[in-house]
Amino acid sequence: MDDRDGLRRFSSRRSGWRSLLRWMGVLAFVTISGLVLAACGDDDEGEGGLLQKAIDQGYFSVGIANEAPYGFEDENGVPTGEAPEVAKEVLSRLGIPEIRSVIVDFGALVPGLAAGRFDMIAAGMYITPERAEQVLFSDPDYCGTQAFAVAAGNPLGIQTFEDIAENSDAVVGVMGGAVEEGYAEEAGVPEDRMTVFDTVPNLFEGLRDGRIDAVALTSITVNWQVKLLGDPSIEATEGFVPVIDGEELFACGAYGFRPENQAFRDAFTEELNKMKQSDEILPIVEPFGFTAADINKAKDVTLEDLIGEAE
Repeated sequence: MDDRDGLRRFSSRRSGWRSLLRWMGVLAFVTISGLVLAACGDDDEGEGGLLQKAIDQGYFSVGIANEAPYGFEDENGVPTGEAPEVAKEVLSRLGIPEIRSVIVDFGALVPGLAAGRFDMIAAGMYITPERAEQVLFSDPDYCGTQAFAVAAGNPLGIQTFEDIAENSDAVVGVMGGAVEEGYAEEAGVPEDRMTVFDTVPNLFEGLRDGRIDAVALTSITVNWQVKLLGDPSIEATEGFVPVIDGEELFACGAYGFRPENQAFRDAFTEELNKMKQSDEILPIVEPFGFTAADINKAKDVTLEDLIGEAE
């Protein structure tokens, strides 16, 4: 089975994960976006649409979760990271010279987009069928694996979510609104051995002070944070692909837009795909720990591959 077949098979099942994005995000989106659209009729088709508005004002607003290396503000308050830096280049080609960031918790990115607090999610967000019911995604710009941060020497032998489920002493930390909560649930990790944190720094603080035994995040984030902290008491496990119902789940990240902004999404995706195929993305994201494998895997993966008929 090649990667794309695996993606399509996973998408067609429409996983029943009981995540915050499923039972809270949908409600927030329906309620808030309905009010916003009714009030301002924000349709980007035709004259006066989102693209022209951004060109006229000279900047574009993006939502980030202050999660390095995906999207964060530097010491001068300038948005940077994998997603903002790629977005800057794509938007510049559309005639928009600047981005401005709005920082929210990761779990608030989708509701914040719907409420009009910003016009695009630039946070390396994984595409899932559930999120695609609320967010209009671009094609992906990277595909990654999962990993854990654990105590040095990995005393509990944690390599997969199943390892945590099978060890009654193991407690895993996940970030609110992120996919790892669903991965852990599907692997059989009980709720009382799963702790939800609001930020990446708080996750690692929980590991360092012994409240949890493992931090579950993308391998890119785990490796970046372990290197950044330089703490010999913690280490990163090898990257792996989660298995759900016997199928490998290759996860890919992209940029999110409101459903009424399809024309802008299409223009953004067209430029993004040109950069993918001409190998212009890797030099932008390498400083943030991304590899050729992360970027090349996304070259032949589209939004349709990841969500099937959900769009």
